[in-house]
Amino acid sequence: MMMSEKRFPWWMRIKARVLVFGVLMSAVPLLILGLASFTAAQTYLEESIQKQNSERAALLAGQIQDFIQNNADSLIQVTSTNALELVGADPLARETVLGTMLRGIPYLESLQVADPQVQVLGKVSRREVDYPVQAGETLPCLDFSATESYSLSEVFFTVDGRPQVYLTVNIIDPQTRRNLGYLQAKTDLKALFNKFTSIQVGQEGIIYLTDGKGKLIGHSDFSRVLSQEDMTRNPSVRNFLAGKPPSLAGNEYPNTDDTPVLGLYAPVGSPPWGVFIEQPVQEAYEPIARFALRVMGMMLVIILGVTLISIYFGLKLTQPIENLEAGVRRIIATEDLQAEVTQESDDEIGRLVQAFNNLLRRLADKTANLQAEQELLETVVHGIGAGMALLDQEKRLIWWNSLFARWFGSENKNFKKLACEELLRGEGPESSFEENGRVLALEVQGDKRYLRHSYYRLSSGNPENAAYLLLLEDVTQQVEMEARVIQTEKMATVGLLASGVAHEINNPLAILSAHNEDLLDRLQEEGELPGKAEIEGILSIIAKQIERCKQVTGRLLGYARPGRHGPDRMDANNAIEQTAALLAYRLKQKKMVLIKESEPGLWVEGDENEWQQVVLNILTNAIDASAEGSQVIVRAQRVKRPLAPAEALPIDKGDEIQIEVEDQGQGISPQYLKKVFDPFFTTKPPGQGTGLGLFVSYGIVQKMQGKLFIESTEGKGTTVRINLPFQGTGGRP
Repeated sequence: MMMSEKRFPWWMRIKARVLVFGVLMSAVPLLILGLASFTAAQTYLEESIQKQNSERAALLAGQIQDFIQNNADSLIQVTSTNALELVGADPLARETVLGTMLRGIPYLESLQVADPQVQVLGKVSRREVDYPVQAGETLPCLDFSATESYSLSEVFFTVDGRPQVYLTVNIIDPQTRRNLGYLQAKTDLKALFNKFTSIQVGQEGIIYLTDGKGKLIGHSDFSRVLSQEDMTRNPSVRNFLAGKPPSLAGNEYPNTDDTPVLGLYAPVGSPPWGVFIEQPVQEAYEPIARFALRVMGMMLVIILGVTLISIYFGLKLTQPIENLEAGVRRIIATEDLQAEVTQESDDEIGRLVQAFNNLLRRLADKTANLQAEQELLETVVHGIGAGMALLDQEKRLIWWNSLFARWFGSENKNFKKLACEELLRGEGPESSFEENGRVLALEVQGDKRYLRHSYYRLSSGNPENAAYLLLLEDVTQQVEMEARVIQTEKMATVGLLASGVAHEINNPLAILSAHNEDLLDRLQEEGELPGKAEIEGILSIIAKQIERCKQVTGRLLGYARPGRHGPDRMDANNAIEQTAALLAYRLKQKKMVLIKESEPGLWVEGDENEWQQVVLNILTNAIDASAEGSQVIVRAQRVKRPLAPAEALPIDKGDEIQIEVEDQGQGISPQYLKKVFDPFFTTKPPGQGTGLGLFVSYGIVQKMQGKLFIESTEGKGTTVRINLPFQGTGGRP
């Protein structure tokens, strides 16, 4: 049968796998390397940008802090040198000092002087010529701490939206160090913030400032300060307000315009403001994008080159394999085991082709041998002289040889799936298929034949899925020969019993003769004839003696007649009783006693005539071996058969019938004991034995599935033991 070809999709072929493997082995490492390089470069660039922006923000925060401190120092310097003029009664001197100071510090919007009770004494403004003091006017936003030499107010905004603060210092008497009043400067922060926030951060980066409450006080786009944009949604601002320390990592977030940015901040400290720098992610990572494009281009070029190389070597590698596959398929299609696949190279694939060709040659040789063996096996199977069949698990026929077909029909007859029990149904219970090794009496082609059947369990997995091998052996000649041997032994035994039978018949014949002569004499005498009652009495005696002769001859004829060659269930005691009656005269001659110890219901299976032959042979041997006046003991009982440790049988199946015949003769010497079952072996004098008794008995016991043992001690006697399977209740099954 030609093997069917199974088509595989292209992606399961070696060629495609080699190509995919080559591409993956080139692309995957490059992709991993490129991704790792890109990630490392991105991380490094981000850290560099954030570090640079952090340094820039910290620098701006320091400059703002220095600006406030410098202005405060300038005010303190003026108050320390002009303290008396500032709080004196001369308004002109006070205005001169304030005007000079206003012109010298460009970020100051106005100056005010107040006494210790914060009542304004005088003031000047950069934007107003006439800036009169109002009655009861006091300084706003005056809050000195214990550690600071100046007071700085919160940021407030003018009408036009400019951020401003109040910077206030004490006026101290240079000699007494007593507080003479306060000098307060309104500082304009717009110019200062514009100076700081105008610093370039990339192309689109921004810088902005918030006060301690998150209010926007400075921005690169001052319009956002004017609109007072809410910056508390910004993550950096929230971190600043929460007091979290600045961090260089994890600072990518969307700003208020929902643009992804990299942001960080630096706290000013005093005042409590924050400087914030934000740069769009796209702009920050633009060098990485350019780097990624260059890397991807290089990777594509490398992958393309490796792919081409993989295709070249993949085709070169797989072409011999495909040629090998095509050659194998061609051989399978043609079933030509003498063909060879062309060897194209001396590498591993070439050696594989060479090995395959060697395998083909060996397979061809093996196939030829198998065909020869198959022909020989078929010759043996069909000419072995035994019927053979294969059975399935249910013991139905699935194969048979020609002899089996000739026995049960014709060679063209189909027995497929026929139950073996139906085909082998013979005569009587001996046709049962349950017991292996039984001899079946069957009608074969019009003749009665005896077939011994044996079946053997087969291992699973055989091509036919057979469970049993059935062998039928024609043993007709053997059975008939055994029957003739048994009949011959019977006839010999009948000859030995003839003298005893003749003696038993002589006694009743003598009685018959005496009564007959007496009756004739009285009938011939003159005088009174015998009466009716007397004649009836004499005839009754004659009838009893005739019946006695009939019983003696009937027992002898019943024993001598051939059996019907079929097993049946029988009571083993019947044969013992009948045989004891046949041997009664011989026992009487030797003044011997036969002791019988038996149980009722000893049912066995076998031929009753043959079983009686066994009992007669063994009892005859025991009587012949025993001296006058001795006794022979016959025991028949039911016993338990000893079981192996792993053996388990149901109730009654483990029981046996044991028959023992024990004599008190001289025993058998060890040199003769091992020969007692040999045919024609006997220790009796010539003319007193055939040497077939134990041989025939042994065969009959084996046929009854039993065992026969002989135990003998020279000078003490012999015991013959027979064990037969117990067959339950009596009667035919």
